[in-house]
Amino acid sequence: MIVYLAGLISTDHPESLTWRDEAAFRLVESWGLDVLSPVRGKDMTTSKDGGLSTPEQTSKAIILRDYNDIQQADLMLVNLNLWGSPRPLVGTLMELAWAWEMKMPVVAVCAKSDILMRDHPFIQECVSHYCETVEEAIEFIGRYHS
Repeated sequence: MIVYLAGLISTDHPESLTWRDEAAFRLVESWGLDVLSPVRGKDMTTSKDGGLSTPEQTSKAIILRDYNDIQQADLMLVNLNLWGSPRPLVGTLMELAWAWEMKMPVVAVCAKSDILMRDHPFIQECVSHYCETVEEAIEFIGRYHS
């Protein structure tokens, strides 16, 4: 099984990058799952816009790789946290729409108090299961989907 890791990418908020490394390690080591991350192979330190782009790739190249990764995946783990970023989750919402179109299960990490991410009908319909922490989401994926 292949898990795609979606969520905010921001060099201004390192947590948006490090959670993927931790999740990938646990999904592979504990559950034997394969992982696709949209930040793999990218040197985020070269980004001049907080992680929206890198000089090595065009916008089209970024979107096409992410879309193709989602097509290969069996499940999406999406972290809906913003870590205080004022930037909206534009790319993440696109990824959720692609997953919904493919009828892919989506496990979302989101605080119970985050009413927008929990109650907005578009997001709610895309998410199969909500968890409050990445650890809880990994356990759920491992037990239920591996």
